[in-house]
Amino acid sequence: MATAAPAATTELLGTAVRAQSNLWADAWRRLRRNRLALAGSLYLLLVVAVALIAVVWTPYRMSAVGLVAPYEGPSLAHPLGGDTLGRDVLSRLMVGAQISLVVGVGTQLLVLLLGVPIGLAAGYFRGWFDGAVSFLINVFYGIPDLLIALIMVFLLGPSLTNIIIAIVATRWMDMTRLVRGQALSLREREFVEAARAGGAKPAKILFRHILPNALGPIIVQATFGIPAAILFEAFLSFLGVGIQEPTPSWGSMAAQGIVAIRISPHIVLAPAIALSLTLMAFNFMGDGLRDALDPRQKR
Repeated sequence: MATAAPAATTELLGTAVRAQSNLWADAWRRLRRNRLALAGSLYLLLVVAVALIAVVWTPYRMSAVGLVAPYEGPSLAHPLGGDTLGRDVLSRLMVGAQISLVVGVGTQLLVLLLGVPIGLAAGYFRGWFDGAVSFLINVFYGIPDLLIALIMVFLLGPSLTNIIIAIVATRWMDMTRLVRGQALSLREREFVEAARAGGAKPAKILFRHILPNALGPIIVQATFGIPAAILFEAFLSFLGVGIQEPTPSWGSMAAQGIVAIRISPHIVLAPAIALSLTLMAFNFMGDGLRDALDPRQKR
Protein backbone atom coordinates (compact mmCIF):
# COMPACT_ATOMS: atom_id res chain seq x y z
CA MET A 1 0.00 0.00 0.00
CA ALA A 2 2.89 2.36 0.74
CA THR A 3 4.28 2.04 -2.77
CA ALA A 4 0.90 2.10 -4.51
CA ALA A 5 0.17 5.76 -3.72
CA PRO A 6 3.46 7.17 -5.16
CA ALA A 7 3.02 5.00 -8.26
CA ALA A 8 -0.51 6.30 -8.79
CA THR A 9 0.69 9.86 -8.28
CA THR A 10 3.47 9.44 -10.85
CA GLU A 11 1.07 7.91 -13.37
CA LEU A 12 -1.42 10.76 -12.91
CA LEU A 13 1.26 13.40 -13.36
CA GLY A 14 2.58 11.63 -16.45
CA THR A 15 -0.92 11.59 -17.93
CA ALA A 16 -1.22 15.35 -17.33
CA VAL A 17 2.12 15.98 -19.08
CA ARG A 18 1.10 13.90 -22.10
CA ALA A 19 -2.23 15.71 -22.31
CA GLN A 20 -0.45 19.06 -22.24
CA SER A 21 1.92 17.96 -25.03
CA ASN A 22 -1.01 16.84 -27.18
CA LEU A 23 -2.71 20.19 -26.55
CA TRP A 24 0.28 22.14 -27.89
CA ALA A 25 0.59 19.83 -30.92
CA ASP A 26 -3.11 20.26 -31.73
CA ALA A 27 -2.83 24.02 -31.22
CA TRP A 28 0.03 24.25 -33.73
CA ARG A 29 -1.98 22.33 -36.33
CA ARG A 30 -4.99 24.59 -35.86
CA LEU A 31 -2.86 27.74 -35.99
CA ARG A 32 -1.32 26.72 -39.32
CA ARG A 33 -4.80 26.56 -40.84
CA ASN A 34 -5.67 30.12 -39.77
CA ARG A 35 -4.67 32.27 -42.76
CA LEU A 36 -5.26 35.62 -41.05
CA ALA A 37 -3.08 34.61 -38.12
CA LEU A 38 -0.31 33.47 -40.47
CA ALA A 39 -0.58 36.68 -42.51
CA GLY A 40 -0.38 38.74 -39.34
CA SER A 41 2.64 36.77 -38.18
CA LEU A 42 4.42 37.32 -41.50
CA TYR A 43 3.72 41.05 -41.37
CA LEU A 44 5.05 41.23 -37.80
CA LEU A 45 8.21 39.44 -38.88
CA LEU A 46 8.61 42.15 -41.52
CA VAL A 47 8.17 44.87 -38.88
CA VAL A 48 10.75 43.20 -36.65
CA ALA A 49 13.17 42.96 -39.61
CA VAL A 50 12.70 46.66 -40.41
CA ALA A 51 13.28 47.59 -36.76
CA LEU A 52 16.47 45.53 -36.63
CA ILE A 53 17.74 47.01 -39.90
CA ALA A 54 17.06 50.50 -38.54
CA VAL A 55 19.50 49.82 -35.70
CA VAL A 56 22.41 49.83 -38.15
CA TRP A 57 21.03 51.56 -41.27
CA THR A 58 18.36 53.99 -42.40
CA PRO A 59 18.21 55.77 -45.79
CA TYR A 60 18.97 59.09 -44.03
CA ARG A 61 19.71 60.17 -40.49
CA MET A 62 16.35 60.23 -38.79
CA SER A 63 16.95 63.62 -37.10
CA ALA A 64 18.56 65.39 -40.07
CA VAL A 65 16.47 68.44 -41.05
CA GLY A 66 16.38 70.13 -44.43
CA LEU A 67 16.98 66.98 -46.46
CA VAL A 68 14.03 67.96 -48.61
CA ALA A 69 11.71 70.93 -48.77
CA PRO A 70 9.20 70.89 -45.90
CA TYR A 71 5.96 69.06 -46.78
CA GLU A 72 7.50 67.66 -49.98
CA GLY A 73 5.68 64.60 -51.30
CA PRO A 74 7.08 61.17 -52.14
CA SER A 75 9.88 60.90 -54.70
CA LEU A 76 12.48 58.38 -55.83
CA ALA A 77 15.03 59.74 -53.35
CA HIS A 78 12.46 59.94 -50.56
CA PRO A 79 9.75 57.27 -51.15
CA LEU A 80 7.56 58.56 -48.32
CA GLY A 81 8.40 62.24 -48.74
CA GLY A 82 9.51 64.75 -46.12
CA ASP A 83 7.88 66.02 -42.94
CA THR A 84 7.28 69.53 -41.59
CA LEU A 85 11.02 70.06 -41.01
CA GLY A 86 12.22 68.43 -44.21
CA ARG A 87 13.21 65.15 -42.52
CA ASP A 88 12.94 61.84 -44.35
CA VAL A 89 9.66 60.18 -43.34
CA LEU A 90 10.80 56.66 -44.27
CA SER A 91 13.85 56.85 -42.03
CA ARG A 92 11.79 58.12 -39.13
CA LEU A 93 9.14 55.47 -39.76
CA MET A 94 11.79 52.73 -39.54
CA VAL A 95 13.09 54.05 -36.22
CA GLY A 96 9.51 54.44 -35.01
CA ALA A 97 9.04 50.70 -35.52
CA GLN A 98 11.76 50.15 -32.92
CA ILE A 99 9.93 52.35 -30.43
CA SER A 100 6.62 50.57 -30.97
CA LEU A 101 8.12 47.10 -30.57
CA VAL A 102 10.15 48.07 -27.50
CA VAL A 103 7.08 49.59 -25.87
CA GLY A 104 4.76 46.71 -26.79
CA VAL A 105 7.05 43.79 -25.98
CA GLY A 106 8.82 45.49 -23.06
CA THR A 107 5.52 46.39 -21.44
CA GLN A 108 4.18 42.85 -21.67
CA LEU A 109 7.39 41.34 -20.31
CA LEU A 110 7.09 43.54 -17.23
CA VAL A 111 3.38 42.78 -16.97
CA LEU A 112 4.19 39.06 -17.05
CA LEU A 113 6.93 39.41 -14.43
CA LEU A 114 4.56 41.32 -12.17
CA GLY A 115 1.16 39.81 -12.86
CA VAL A 116 1.96 36.09 -13.15
CA PRO A 117 3.58 35.55 -9.71
CA ILE A 118 0.99 37.73 -7.94
CA GLY A 119 -1.91 36.00 -9.70
CA LEU A 120 -0.50 32.52 -9.01
CA ALA A 121 0.01 33.26 -5.32
CA ALA A 122 -3.41 34.90 -4.92
CA GLY A 123 -5.26 32.08 -6.66
CA TYR A 124 -3.39 29.23 -4.99
CA PHE A 125 -3.05 30.43 -1.40
CA ARG A 126 -6.25 32.52 -1.31
CA GLY A 127 -6.97 33.94 2.14
CA TRP A 128 -5.98 37.48 3.11
CA PHE A 129 -3.46 37.82 0.26
CA ASP A 130 -6.09 37.04 -2.35
CA GLY A 131 -8.43 39.55 -0.72
CA ALA A 132 -5.76 42.26 -0.73
CA VAL A 133 -4.87 41.64 -4.38
CA SER A 134 -8.53 41.64 -5.44
CA PHE A 135 -9.13 44.90 -3.57
CA LEU A 136 -6.08 46.53 -5.20
CA ILE A 137 -7.20 45.39 -8.65
CA ASN A 138 -10.66 46.86 -8.11
CA VAL A 139 -9.11 50.16 -6.96
CA PHE A 140 -6.99 50.39 -10.12
CA TYR A 141 -9.97 49.47 -12.30
CA GLY A 142 -11.86 52.37 -10.76
CA ILE A 143 -9.27 54.92 -11.94
CA PRO A 144 -9.10 55.81 -15.67
CA ASP A 145 -6.03 54.38 -17.40
CA LEU A 146 -5.21 57.67 -19.07
CA LEU A 147 -5.26 59.52 -15.75
CA ILE A 148 -2.84 57.05 -14.15
CA ALA A 149 -0.48 57.22 -17.14
CA LEU A 150 -0.56 61.02 -17.35
CA ILE A 151 0.14 61.42 -13.62
CA MET A 152 3.09 59.03 -13.78
CA VAL A 153 4.52 60.62 -16.93
CA PHE A 154 4.23 64.10 -15.41
CA LEU A 155 5.89 62.93 -12.19
CA LEU A 156 8.64 60.81 -13.77
CA GLY A 157 9.16 62.68 -17.05
CA PRO A 158 8.31 61.76 -20.67
CA SER A 159 11.05 59.22 -21.41
CA LEU A 160 10.73 55.81 -23.07
CA THR A 161 11.41 53.96 -19.81
CA ASN A 162 8.92 56.03 -17.85
CA ILE A 163 6.24 55.55 -20.50
CA ILE A 164 6.70 51.77 -20.29
CA ILE A 165 6.40 51.95 -16.49
CA ALA A 166 3.27 54.08 -16.81
CA ILE A 167 1.65 51.62 -19.22
CA VAL A 168 2.55 48.68 -16.96
CA ALA A 169 0.82 50.48 -14.09
CA THR A 170 -2.40 50.51 -16.15
CA ARG A 171 -2.17 46.96 -17.52
CA TRP A 172 -0.85 44.64 -14.77
CA MET A 173 -4.35 44.08 -13.36
CA ASP A 174 -5.61 42.26 -16.47
CA MET A 175 -2.82 39.67 -16.35
CA THR A 176 -3.06 39.26 -12.58
CA ARG A 177 -6.80 38.67 -12.66
CA LEU A 178 -6.48 36.16 -15.51
CA VAL A 179 -3.71 34.16 -13.79
CA ARG A 180 -5.56 34.28 -10.47
CA GLY A 181 -8.64 32.76 -12.11
CA GLN A 182 -6.55 30.04 -13.75
CA ALA A 183 -4.84 29.21 -10.45
CA LEU A 184 -8.19 29.05 -8.62
CA SER A 185 -9.46 26.57 -11.20
CA LEU A 186 -6.34 24.43 -11.55
CA ARG A 187 -5.57 24.12 -7.83
CA GLU A 188 -8.54 21.74 -7.51
CA ARG A 189 -7.52 19.50 -10.43
CA GLU A 190 -6.50 15.89 -9.84
CA PHE A 191 -2.87 16.26 -10.92
CA VAL A 192 -2.37 19.15 -8.49
CA GLU A 193 -3.95 17.13 -5.70
CA ALA A 194 -1.65 14.25 -6.64
CA ALA A 195 1.42 16.49 -6.52
CA ARG A 196 0.31 17.87 -3.16
CA ALA A 197 -0.22 14.34 -1.83
CA GLY A 198 3.23 13.37 -3.07
CA GLY A 199 4.81 16.03 -0.85
CA ALA A 200 5.54 18.68 -3.50
CA LYS A 201 6.13 22.15 -2.09
CA PRO A 202 3.85 25.06 -3.11
CA ALA A 203 6.52 26.69 -5.30
CA LYS A 204 6.97 23.46 -7.28
CA ILE A 205 3.22 23.02 -7.64
CA LEU A 206 2.80 26.61 -8.85
CA PHE A 207 5.61 26.70 -11.41
CA ARG A 208 5.75 23.07 -12.56
CA HIS A 209 2.09 22.09 -12.57
CA ILE A 210 -0.25 25.10 -12.48
CA LEU A 211 1.73 27.60 -14.59
CA PRO A 212 2.42 25.24 -17.56
CA ASN A 213 -1.30 24.41 -17.75
CA ALA A 214 -2.21 28.11 -17.69
CA LEU A 215 0.26 29.15 -20.40
CA GLY A 216 -2.32 29.15 -23.19
CA PRO A 217 -4.54 31.94 -21.80
CA ILE A 218 -1.46 33.81 -20.58
CA ILE A 219 0.11 33.82 -24.06
CA VAL A 220 -3.13 34.99 -25.63
CA GLN A 221 -3.52 37.77 -23.06
CA ALA A 222 0.07 38.93 -23.64
CA THR A 223 -0.45 38.88 -27.41
CA PHE A 224 -3.49 41.15 -27.12
CA GLY A 225 -1.66 43.32 -24.60
CA ILE A 226 1.14 44.23 -27.03
CA PRO A 227 -1.04 46.17 -29.52
CA ALA A 228 -2.90 47.80 -26.61
CA ALA A 229 0.41 49.10 -25.25
CA ILE A 230 1.56 50.26 -28.70
CA LEU A 231 -1.70 52.14 -29.23
CA PHE A 232 -1.51 53.68 -25.74
CA GLU A 233 2.03 54.93 -26.38
CA ALA A 234 1.01 56.32 -29.77
CA PHE A 235 -1.89 58.14 -28.11
CA LEU A 236 0.38 59.64 -25.44
CA SER A 237 2.86 60.71 -28.12
CA PHE A 238 0.02 62.15 -30.19
CA LEU A 239 -0.94 64.27 -27.16
CA GLY A 240 2.67 65.44 -26.83
CA VAL A 241 3.43 63.72 -23.51
CA GLY A 242 4.98 60.57 -24.96
CA ILE A 243 8.26 60.04 -26.79
CA GLN A 244 10.01 63.38 -27.19
CA GLU A 245 11.88 64.81 -30.16
CA PRO A 246 14.11 64.06 -31.95
CA THR A 247 13.22 60.40 -31.32
CA PRO A 248 10.35 59.51 -33.67
CA SER A 249 7.21 57.70 -32.61
CA TRP A 250 4.39 56.78 -34.95
CA GLY A 251 2.02 58.73 -32.72
CA SER A 252 4.15 61.88 -32.60
CA MET A 253 4.77 61.68 -36.37
CA ALA A 254 1.02 61.64 -36.99
CA ALA A 255 0.51 64.55 -34.59
CA GLN A 256 3.11 66.65 -36.39
CA GLY A 257 1.45 66.00 -39.73
CA ILE A 258 -2.06 66.95 -38.62
CA VAL A 259 -1.37 70.65 -39.22
CA ALA A 260 -0.60 69.93 -42.88
CA ILE A 261 -3.00 67.08 -43.56
CA ARG A 262 -4.68 68.97 -46.42
CA ILE A 263 -1.51 69.82 -48.33
CA SER A 264 0.72 66.87 -47.32
CA PRO A 265 -1.42 63.94 -46.19
CA HIS A 266 1.52 61.55 -46.54
CA ILE A 267 3.00 62.86 -43.28
CA VAL A 268 -0.04 61.53 -41.40
CA LEU A 269 -0.88 58.55 -43.59
CA ALA A 270 2.54 56.86 -43.39
CA PRO A 271 2.65 56.41 -39.59
CA ALA A 272 -1.12 55.92 -39.34
CA ILE A 273 -1.10 53.07 -41.87
CA ALA A 274 1.96 51.48 -40.25
CA LEU A 275 0.31 51.68 -36.83
CA SER A 276 -3.02 50.32 -38.09
CA LEU A 277 -1.45 47.37 -39.91
CA THR A 278 0.68 46.49 -36.89
CA LEU A 279 -2.29 46.58 -34.54
CA MET A 280 -4.37 44.45 -36.92
CA ALA A 281 -1.53 41.95 -37.30
CA PHE A 282 -1.22 41.51 -33.54
CA ASN A 283 -4.98 41.15 -33.20
CA PHE A 284 -5.16 38.57 -35.99
CA MET A 285 -2.35 36.61 -34.37
CA GLY A 286 -4.03 36.90 -30.97
CA ASP A 287 -7.34 35.65 -32.38
CA GLY A 288 -5.53 32.75 -34.02
CA LEU A 289 -3.73 31.82 -30.81
CA ARG A 290 -6.96 32.07 -28.81
CA ASP A 291 -8.71 29.66 -31.19
CA ALA A 292 -5.71 27.35 -31.46
CA LEU A 293 -5.16 27.09 -27.71
CA ASP A 294 -8.84 26.49 -26.94
CA PRO A 295 -9.08 22.75 -26.13
CA ARG A 296 -12.74 22.77 -27.15
CA GLN A 297 -11.69 23.47 -30.76
CA LYS A 298 -11.32 20.08 -32.44
CA ARG A 299 -11.42 21.03 -36.08
